[in-house]
Amino acid sequence: MQLNRRVFLAQLLLCFSLLSIASTAIAKEKSAYDLLMERAISKPHEVELARKGIAETSIDRAWERPCPYRELRGTEEEEKEFLYHCERWNDCVSTGGAASIFTEGYYKNQQLPPDAQVPWTFYQNLFLDGEDLASATGHLKQHALKFAEDNWRLFEGRDAHETSDMVEDKFWQWCSAEPLTLWKADDL
Repeated sequence: MQLNRRVFLAQLLLCFSLLSIASTAIAKEKSAYDLLMERAISKPHEVELARKGIAETSIDRAWERPCPYRELRGTEEEEKEFLYHCERWNDCVSTGGAASIFTEGYYKNQQLPPDAQVPWTFYQNLFLDGEDLASATGHLKQHALKFAEDNWRLFEGRDAHETSDMVEDKFWQWCSAEPLTLWKADDL
């Protein structure tokens, strides 16, 4: 009888400890909303990198982060410069996603038999339809299409998600180095 009681108490103690561990783990788990909010706000070290002017090259997977330049304050002229940085940042993010789609589309088109392939000029006309090619976004889209033509083989033998990240990374490296004069000229 004494042994049964000790076994029961040991099981009860084990049950309570498991419940407390599980509740602590659940409490620490972040909800999707928490993760979304965390990603939507620039972190202090990202703002510091923006202050130094190296945020684009120093933030890991920067295209998945919000523009840290919008957090900076200064003179009117400096704030305009920060605005141009953010415009470039946001345009590079959106066009980088498009570059990944264009590249995958070009790859899939190359997998078709030659008589079934859609001429690439059709896609170019479709993607650049009505786009002011002298504007910053037109310039970026033109490069995204050229990038797709040059780099479609990245998709060969790789997971599509992994390759998409590679394309966005390569496009980000090029795009974030584009001179801000393109965005300043858009404002004129």
